Amino acid sequence: MTERLLRFEIIRHALSFYRRRLSVLIISSAMLGLIGYASDETVGLFYVSLFAAVFMVTSFHTLFGGKCAFFNVVLANVITTYLCLFAFFVDSIFQGLPPLLITAGFLLPLCAFLGGAVFKKAEIQEIIQSQAYIKEAKFIRSFLWLLPIIFIAIIAFILHQSHENTPQHLQIFFLMEMSAISAVVFLASRDFTLMLVDTGFLFSDFFANNVRLIKPVFAFFIFYSMNIITFAGIYKLIERISQVHHFLVHGESRDLTFIEAAYFSLATVSTLGYGDIVPATNALRFIVGIQTIFGTLLLFFGVHAILGHRRSDSSPE
Repeated sequence: MTERLLRFEIIRHALSFYRRRLSVLIISSAMLGLIGYASDETVGLFYVSLFAAVFMVTSFHTLFGGKCAFFNVVLANVITTYLCLFAFFVDSIFQGLPPLLITAGFLLPLCAFLGGAVFKKAEIQEIIQSQAYIKEAKFIRSFLWLLPIIFIAIIAFILHQSHENTPQHLQIFFLMEMSAISAVVFLASRDFTLMLVDTGFLFSDFFANNVRLIKPVFAFFIFYSMNIITFAGIYKLIERISQVHHFLVHGESRDLTFIEAAYFSLATVSTLGYGDIVPATNALRFIVGIQTIFGTLLLFFGVHAILGHRRSDSSPE
């Protein structure tokens, strides 16, 4: 019996470990894949970004992030931000470069970051284990490495505007720029890794402290969605029983589908007002006004109830 329980406990811990790692990989790949697909026409890095997400998150999880899953989420978000900036950089200065060269330029700083973290692994782990990383990884110091990178980017824009480069010169220029950025990233890898660890624990503490708000937030969501769905049904019902078209859809007077009614109800209660669907009669304008007032009051009292629930939970007994 004892052996069976021990075996069950080992299996449970193993499944828990792989579930955490798998969830982190899915989130990270989804973030990088989304931006990679959106920027694919510019830099063509969809599959490369997915590979980078899996490889970098797995590597850093193995090196430093095993104790905090949010570390990996923060890392994935940083890589996503880097991909956005890289796509802007390539689209603005280095259009028409060979895909292989763009891929190499994208991966160079990531490899430098990972290489620097591996090179400083013992020192980083010692700081983390001593719990001195909060003092060591000061945010101001951790972001100082951005200054030379910004300087390199500015120089690249100035040189691009002042010189007409041949394709061969542009390729060499691109590799020099990305190599200089990679050198800065390599030197800053220690401080930046510590900052990521610190941010990951801050995220973890934030969710741990706010987990009690799930119930009131869910209740508020139910009431808010009820408002949206109820008024969508009212709009559709009025259209169905009336002989008059009460809405203009892209300037055309016609009946709404239920999906369009739900979309209009959502845009109304959130006060977005895109203008693609507008009420065309005074009767509907009056009902829309009622929904807007009701939605505003619901938002006010919902936020007040959530904050009150948090204060009551955090007050000493």
